[in-house]
Amino acid sequence: MNPLRSWQDRKAWREALDRFLDRQRLLGRSEATIRNLRKAVMHLAVRLRARLPHAVTSRQIAAHVGATLARVGRATARQYVWAIRKFFGDLVESGELLVSPAEDLPLPRSRPRLLGRILTRNEMARLLSVPDTRRLAGIRDRALVEFLYATGLRASELRRLKVEDVDDNAVRVRAGKGGKDRIVPLARTAQRRLEEYLAIRPKLARYRPGVEELFLTRWGKPFGECMLQQHLRKLGARAGLRLTCHTLRRTFATHLIAAGASPAAVAALLGHGDLETLGRYAAVSARELKETHRRTHPREADDE
Repeated sequence: MNPLRSWQDRKAWREALDRFLDRQRLLGRSEATIRNLRKAVMHLAVRLRARLPHAVTSRQIAAHVGATLARVGRATARQYVWAIRKFFGDLVESGELLVSPAEDLPLPRSRPRLLGRILTRNEMARLLSVPDTRRLAGIRDRALVEFLYATGLRASELRRLKVEDVDDNAVRVRAGKGGKDRIVPLARTAQRRLEEYLAIRPKLARYRPGVEELFLTRWGKPFGECMLQQHLRKLGARAGLRLTCHTLRRTFATHLIAAGASPAAVAALLGHGDLETLGRYAAVSARELKETHRRTHPREADDE
């Protein structure tokens, strides 16, 4: 049984939430962000059992949010509080409320996040040797891994990519994070692998003529979110690696910075709105360079 008191309660929350999410879409929020916002606000609505969103008090929000945050991690807590503040702040901006009851809700401090796994150049070479290029799927897989390593695209960006979005030396990413477009250059090796894949792509697409997405499964379908990650995990396992799309994205950024690329340039290639994450990539690159120096410099070797 839904704990909200009546169907009028549910309708009021749903209508307010729908208007809020529509405005967030106009601001270019991704569908993943929209889902998180919806989940947080509806969770609060169910817990509060308030007759109307406009009847919620600051004390009620603080009590129920506090109880929720005690059971979740710090990153999830920040997202939850941000969503609640955003929702009530939007009601104020749209003139539906005079004052936001969540205005003074403190945002939990975030701890500096460590980057996940970064592949070494040897590991990348091992990964790229895994696909069996005697088979159609192997040609596609080598192009897929090379393409992700060359562009640093997010999984969602890769899945939406159309054949027409790629030309001889660049990739056009449409409606990336924040709804922004960007252009990412394509390295020569990735170009060659992509050309090999495009030559056999019609054989994969024969089951679904007219499909526009760039990378297709063996059945000619675009990769779904879960299917893409599962496929990458299988490729990684064959190379003895734990692999996700984001692993290749991190590796792309870290290797560029280690080679001397400016953080601002890498941020633009990744589609980041700020340089905060790039600071972590730079820290990883510095550690890699220090370790390389320790292992290879003649004077370091003389001390061992």
